[in-house]
Amino acid sequence: MPPPLSFTGRRWQWQSPDTEAHDPQAILTRLLRERRLTGSAPAAVPAFPDLPRSTERIRAAIARREIVGIFGDYDCDGITGTAQLVRYFRRHGLEPFVILPHRVRDGYGLKKPIIEMFGVHGTTLLITVDTGVTAITETEEAQRWGMDVIITDHHHLHAELPRAYALLHPALVPNFPLPFPSGAGVAHALVQALEGGDEWEDAPTDRALAMIGTIADLVELRGLNRTLVQQGLQALSALSTGPLATLVTDVLRTSHRTLTSTDIAFRIAPRINAAGRMEDPLIALTALLEGGEALTTLETLNVRRQESTQSLLEEALATLGLPARCTPSLHAELPPFLAIASTSFPEGIIGLIAGKLTETFGRPSLVATVNGRECTASLRSTSAYHITEGLERCRDLLTSFGGHAQAAGCSLPAARFDELHHRLHADIEERVSEEELLPQLTIDGSLHASTVTLAFCERLREIEPFGQGNLEPLFVLPDVRIESPRRVGNEGAHLQGRIAGIKTIGFKLGHLLEHTERPLDIACHLRTDTWNGVKAPQIFLEDLRAAEHAPELINEEEEAALTST
Repeated sequence: MPPPLSFTGRRWQWQSPDTEAHDPQAILTRLLRERRLTGSAPAAVPAFPDLPRSTERIRAAIARREIVGIFGDYDCDGITGTAQLVRYFRRHGLEPFVILPHRVRDGYGLKKPIIEMFGVHGTTLLITVDTGVTAITETEEAQRWGMDVIITDHHHLHAELPRAYALLHPALVPNFPLPFPSGAGVAHALVQALEGGDEWEDAPTDRALAMIGTIADLVELRGLNRTLVQQGLQALSALSTGPLATLVTDVLRTSHRTLTSTDIAFRIAPRINAAGRMEDPLIALTALLEGGEALTTLETLNVRRQESTQSLLEEALATLGLPARCTPSLHAELPPFLAIASTSFPEGIIGLIAGKLTETFGRPSLVATVNGRECTASLRSTSAYHITEGLERCRDLLTSFGGHAQAAGCSLPAARFDELHHRLHADIEERVSEEELLPQLTIDGSLHASTVTLAFCERLREIEPFGQGNLEPLFVLPDVRIESPRRVGNEGAHLQGRIAGIKTIGFKLGHLLEHTERPLDIACHLRTDTWNGVKAPQIFLEDLRAAEHAPELINEEEEAALTST
């Protein structure tokens, strides 16, 4: 009989058969081996077939003082990639004409009205960043305006490709080592080729920009991506001047600490993304290139983004008839696919709401905003279902679509939303089992609480940087008790205490306080804490369940308490 679900309704999945061995050194060795982190990554990005053609054309444009246009995506990946190219042209005495699309006014991707704006401006060379691989008719339109088009992208390839002057995409490189780079990573490879080596004027800032885009876009942090992120974190930590250094200092309130991928993912990248979500992505581009007041604006927009997301998530949950938290008995009532459309959802927030739904309930989800007869949707999924391939099977309903395995976007006539909902529901039901639709935690190792030492916590840093494809290790401490448990934070949102004398905190787990009276299995991350100059291990709770050696089924009273808290 499988162990019961956790108090948050999640199934704990052991990473490998020997995950439950309790030897810290053996666990660390296994993690390095399983994640293929012991060998050396490829020394350099393999050459894109169109790279020589691209660099020659760009250098010619600089020599002839042509008007160069850059079109980037509105997210952090596209903005940081665009920033690198703008910096390259400025170093070589040319100011490019840049357009980043507005989510509401322009929508996703290259469109004919944007091509016209570039054409009217006199653009003769157009470079896309983190977008363009599906822009077939738009590329033809640009050519009619007399533009050569260089596309740099990394998104899912369709059967037909644009007939661009050059197309830089990792899938077009024979035997390109997986995982593929982000859009900012592809842009960095282009800049590196243009500069003719690994070092150029203020190269650390460009490496830092590529790193931020790589982490923000959730590409797997293995191979070349891992190397780029390691180098970019070192570069950003060493910067003492410039907009990026100011951003880090303002956000982290210190310039004297080693940056981690977690800092980027949860504190830096969301601020860059906030501009495109709430107003105009050009604010973020200006902040990264110029600093000043634009950096302050990013902070203001990010606060607005947080408040709006929470409010609209509550609205979505109410409409779907779902509680704020998942519980073990709820799964039997959930459909395999969660979908909602509303005129009140801003386009910049729908992806965040979809992400929250999928994370909480373990189901693929779609959240859409309706504007008249048009519908724009953002989709998120679990590893069990490739959401972009699902959209491919429904493409006859869609005006446009694109994305990755677990995140995608599409537009369609509002009148066809119900049909898309039905078809994706059936597609998921056919391809994914009920068990795969349970939210799950993947456990990397089981440790006795007595083996959680400062030395082991510090050695875990050998696995960094953490991110997609190389998640921070998650451990189980079996059969423990939380000492002096209490709720802390705003409205008692967090759970605090000690385990075996070690400081312990569980963010947003305050509602589980009543379960701490019993022996527990704890799913947690292990990090270090420094207080008054003293460093010590610290336990960060991720989930709790009744200790497996004495499982206790959740009774109806506890279920009601969990749901109502």
